[in-house]
Amino acid sequence: MTCAKKRVGCIITSWDGQRSYFGSNDCANPQPVCPREPGEGYEKCKTICKQEGHAEEMALKHAKDDAVGGTARLLWHSYYCRNCQEQLFAAGIKHLSREK
Repeated sequence: MTCAKKRVGCIITSWDGQRSYFGSNDCANPQPVCPREPGEGYEKCKTICKQEGHAEEMALKHAKDDAVGGTARLLWHSYYCRNCQEQLFAAGIKHLSREK
Protein backbone atom coordinates (compact mmCIF):
# COMPACT_ATOMS: atom_id res chain seq x y z
CA MET A 1 0.00 0.00 0.00
CA THR A 2 1.04 3.56 -0.59
CA CYS A 3 2.47 6.10 1.83
CA ALA A 4 -0.21 8.56 3.05
CA LYS A 5 2.06 11.56 2.51
CA LYS A 6 3.57 10.99 -0.92
CA ARG A 7 4.02 8.09 -3.30
CA VAL A 8 7.60 7.94 -4.55
CA GLY A 9 9.20 5.62 -7.06
CA CYS A 10 12.72 5.03 -8.31
CA ILE A 11 13.97 3.22 -11.39
CA ILE A 12 17.57 2.06 -11.54
CA THR A 13 18.83 1.30 -15.02
CA SER A 14 22.00 -0.74 -15.50
CA TRP A 15 25.07 0.86 -17.07
CA ASP A 16 24.27 -0.70 -20.47
CA GLY A 17 20.57 0.23 -20.36
CA GLN A 18 19.54 -3.42 -20.67
CA ARG A 19 18.01 -3.95 -17.20
CA SER A 20 15.76 -1.80 -15.03
CA TYR A 21 14.70 -2.19 -11.40
CA PHE A 22 11.80 -0.43 -9.69
CA GLY A 23 11.40 0.46 -6.03
CA SER A 24 8.70 2.39 -4.18
CA ASN A 25 7.97 3.63 -0.68
CA ASP A 26 5.09 1.24 -0.07
CA CYS A 27 3.96 0.59 3.50
CA ALA A 28 2.95 -2.70 5.12
CA ASN A 29 0.78 -0.78 7.62
CA PRO A 30 -0.45 2.30 5.70
CA GLN A 31 -2.11 5.06 7.68
CA PRO A 32 -5.03 7.24 6.52
CA VAL A 33 -2.99 10.31 7.54
CA CYS A 34 0.78 10.56 7.79
CA PRO A 35 1.80 10.23 11.48
CA ARG A 36 4.91 12.45 11.05
CA GLU A 37 4.80 15.99 12.38
CA PRO A 38 6.27 18.81 10.25
CA GLY A 39 10.07 18.74 10.44
CA GLU A 40 10.13 15.26 11.94
CA GLY A 41 12.47 12.59 10.54
CA TYR A 42 11.50 9.31 8.91
CA GLU A 43 11.49 7.09 12.04
CA LYS A 44 7.68 6.74 12.08
CA CYS A 45 7.73 5.57 8.46
CA LYS A 46 9.47 2.41 9.65
CA THR A 47 7.97 2.01 13.13
CA ILE A 48 4.32 2.89 12.48
CA CYS A 49 3.76 2.53 8.74
CA LYS A 50 6.17 -0.41 8.44
CA GLN A 51 7.85 1.07 5.38
CA GLU A 52 10.78 -1.13 4.45
CA GLY A 53 12.65 1.77 2.89
CA HIS A 54 12.59 4.74 0.57
CA ALA A 55 11.99 4.10 -3.11
CA GLU A 56 15.69 4.46 -3.85
CA GLU A 57 16.62 1.92 -1.19
CA MET A 58 14.09 -0.57 -2.53
CA ALA A 59 15.31 -0.13 -6.12
CA LEU A 60 18.89 -0.75 -4.92
CA LYS A 61 17.74 -3.89 -3.12
CA HIS A 62 16.36 -5.22 -6.42
CA ALA A 63 19.24 -4.03 -8.63
CA LYS A 64 22.07 -5.41 -6.47
CA ASP A 65 25.30 -5.40 -8.52
CA ASP A 66 23.51 -4.07 -11.62
CA ALA A 67 23.50 -0.66 -9.90
CA VAL A 68 27.25 -0.27 -10.56
CA GLY A 69 27.69 2.34 -13.29
CA GLY A 70 23.94 2.79 -13.63
CA THR A 71 21.42 5.61 -13.41
CA ALA A 72 18.75 6.24 -10.79
CA ARG A 73 15.63 8.13 -11.84
CA LEU A 74 13.30 9.46 -9.15
CA LEU A 75 9.56 9.44 -9.91
CA TRP A 76 6.81 11.60 -8.41
CA HIS A 77 9.17 13.47 -6.07
CA SER A 78 11.48 16.45 -6.48
CA TYR A 79 14.61 15.47 -4.53
CA TYR A 80 16.75 12.63 -3.21
CA CYS A 81 17.29 12.78 0.56
CA ARG A 82 20.93 12.89 1.66
CA ASN A 83 20.87 9.31 3.00
CA CYS A 84 19.52 7.94 -0.28
CA GLN A 85 22.07 9.92 -2.31
CA GLU A 86 24.86 8.46 -0.20
CA GLN A 87 23.52 4.92 -0.57
CA LEU A 88 23.11 5.26 -4.34
CA PHE A 89 26.63 6.56 -4.85
CA ALA A 90 28.09 3.95 -2.47
CA ALA A 91 26.40 1.25 -4.58
CA GLY A 92 28.08 2.62 -7.72
CA ILE A 93 25.29 4.67 -9.29
CA LYS A 94 26.91 7.20 -11.64
CA HIS A 95 23.96 9.42 -12.53
CA LEU A 96 20.91 10.75 -10.69
CA SER A 97 17.91 12.15 -12.51
CA ARG A 98 14.32 12.90 -11.70
CA GLU A 99 11.09 12.94 -13.60
CA LYS A 100 10.15 16.48 -14.51
